Amino acid sequence: MITVILTWIYVLATTYLTGFFFLNAITSLDCMAFVNSKGVSKKYKIRYQESYIVAGIVVVTVFAQLLSLFGGVGLLANAFLVLFDIAVAFYYRNILFEEFYLMRHVLLAKRDWLWYLLVFLFMAYGTSHGIMHYDSDLYHAQAIHWIESVGIVKGLGNLHLRLAYNSASFALSAFYSFAFLGKQSFHTMAGFFALLLAWQCLDIKTIVRRRQIVISDFPRIAAMYYLFTIFDEMVAPASDYFLSTLVFYIIICCTDMYVRHEKAFVPYILLAMVGIYAVTVKLSAAPMVLLSIIPIYKLFHNRTTEKSKAFGFSVLLALVITMPFFWRNIVISGWILYPVTFLDLFGFAWEIPKGVAQYDSMEIRTFGRGYNDVEAFMNVPFSEWVPNWFGQLSLFYKAMVVLSIISIVIYVCCVIYFGVVAVVYKKKPGKLVGNKVFDLSRRSMLNLADFLTLSGTLILCLVFWFFSAPLIRYGIVYVLATISIVFGRMIILLFHKLEENGSGVKEISFKVLVALLALWLVYKGINIVNEEIPRFNPKFLLVQQDYGTYDVDSFKLGDSTIYYPTEGDRAGYAPFPAATHDLTGEVELLGETITDGLKSVGQ
Repeated sequence: MITVILTWIYVLATTYLTGFFFLNAITSLDCMAFVNSKGVSKKYKIRYQESYIVAGIVVVTVFAQLLSLFGGVGLLANAFLVLFDIAVAFYYRNILFEEFYLMRHVLLAKRDWLWYLLVFLFMAYGTSHGIMHYDSDLYHAQAIHWIESVGIVKGLGNLHLRLAYNSASFALSAFYSFAFLGKQSFHTMAGFFALLLAWQCLDIKTIVRRRQIVISDFPRIAAMYYLFTIFDEMVAPASDYFLSTLVFYIIICCTDMYVRHEKAFVPYILLAMVGIYAVTVKLSAAPMVLLSIIPIYKLFHNRTTEKSKAFGFSVLLALVITMPFFWRNIVISGWILYPVTFLDLFGFAWEIPKGVAQYDSMEIRTFGRGYNDVEAFMNVPFSEWVPNWFGQLSLFYKAMVVLSIISIVIYVCCVIYFGVVAVVYKKKPGKLVGNKVFDLSRRSMLNLADFLTLSGTLILCLVFWFFSAPLIRYGIVYVLATISIVFGRMIILLFHKLEENGSGVKEISFKVLVALLALWLVYKGINIVNEEIPRFNPKFLLVQQDYGTYDVDSFKLGDSTIYYPTEGDRAGYAPFPAATHDLTGEVELLGETITDGLKSVGQ
C-alpha cells in the first residue's frame, strides 16, 4: 500500500504539471478564446483541478507510446518528464501558487480534504492487492514488460497472439511501473483511474445540500456500483478497468457541464479528446467518438473564422492522440486494427496471417457469447446464443440487461415523439408554447440535443459491444451508463411533475431516495470489510501484490530463449519473453535477433 501511495503521489505531480502546461498552451490560443454574452473575448479558465491530471494522463500516454516505437520506456523517459515538469513548475510558479492557494482554501473551508484523503487511502489499499485478472498473467504483464524493456518489435503478435491486442493503457502502465528500479514492476494505474473516478463520485454528497436530484447524480451512482465491483480486482492492469472508469468519468463530466450551464466550447472539445483517447485504450469504445458531435455543433453554430481554426486544431489533436496507437498496431501485428482484417493495407512480412486473425476474432466473439469451444459454436444462430448468453448472467446483470433494453425502447420513443412534435412545431409554432417537455431552462436534466447525443452514443456503444463480444465485464459500463442517463432523465421529469402538484410527495420521495442511497453505501462498505478480513495480509500494507508465478519450460528461437508454461497458457511477468506454448517450427526471426522482428513460418 505504501508503494502504491508513493507511486500515485509521483503520478499526481507529473500528470498535473504536464496537463497544466498543455491546457494553458491550448487555452491561450486565440481560436480557443471564450466570447461572453457581452461579446468580449477572453481566455477560457479551467474550472477543475482534475482536468489538469486527466490532460496530463493523455499527454504522458501519447509520449510513452511514441517512445516505445524507438526503445524501452523506463528511467530515461521518466527523467525527461521530471525535468520537463520542473521547468513547467518554475515558469508557471506564480500561477501555480495561486491555484494551490485557491484549492487549499476550497478544501479546508468545507473540510473536503478529509473526504479526498480517505478515498485516496481506501483506493490505495484496494490497489495494493486483490484478484489478479486472468488476462493480466496471460498477456498484460508480458505486453508491459516488452514496452519497458524493448519498446516494440515487428510482428510481436506472432510470438504471442494476445500481444497483438494493443492498448494505450499498457504504455501508460509501463511508464509508471518503476521496473527500472529492479525491484518490481508496479501495476497501479488501473487503480489510479479508479481513484479519479471515485473523487468524481464524491460530489454525490452535495445532494443533501442542494435538496434536489440532477442528471449527473445517476451516472455517479452507477459508477460507484462499478467501483465497489472492481475494488478487489483493480490491482490488475486490465484495459477493461481503464476503459470503464474512463467512460464513466466522461459521462459524469458531460452531464456536469450541462448542470452548470457550460456555454464555452473548449471543455466540450477537451472532453471529446478524452473520448478519442478512450478508443486507444480499447477499441470497443469506438462509438464514443460520436461525443464530438456536441463540440462540432457548438463550433459550426454561428461559425466564425476563429471557430473554424478551433475545429482544425481539434482534428489535429485527435490525430496526435490516435496516430501512435495505430502505428503500434501496425508494427505489432501488421494490421491497423487487429483482429479486424477488412483493412488489409500493407502486406508486411511480419503480418499475422489473415486466417489466424479471423479465427482469433471469432474466438473472442464466441467466448463473449458464453461458449468455450470455438469450432463447435462459432456459427451458432442469434436465436440460440442469446438465450444461452442471457441464462449465464447473474440475476443482477439479467435485470440490468432488461433495463438497458427498456432504455433503448424509451430512447426510440423519445426520438419519434420529438420528431413528430418538431414537425408540428414547424407547421404551427404556437403548439409548443408552454410545453414543459421543451423547457430547457431546468439545470437538473439534459436538454433534447444533449440527451439524444449522449444517450445515442451510449446505446451505440451498447449495441457495438453486444454484437461483437458481449462478455458482461467488457460492456457493463455501457449497460449501467445507458440506464443511468435514460432512466435518470425520466425520474427527474417525474419529480418535476410531483413538484407541480404541490402535494409534498416530491419531498418525501427525495428523502426516501437519499436514505436508500446512504443505506446502500453502508451495505456495500460492510461487504467489502467482510470480504477483506480473510484476505488481509500485512505484507501488502507496504508493497503491492506482484503478478502470478508459474512453472515454465523453454525453447530456442535463434539465440533467444523463449519461455512457455508447462501447464495452461499463463506465464506471468518474470519469465521473459514468453509464449503460450513451444513455437518451434511455427515462427521465425526477421533478422539476427528477436528484436529485429518475427514472422509466421510460411508467411
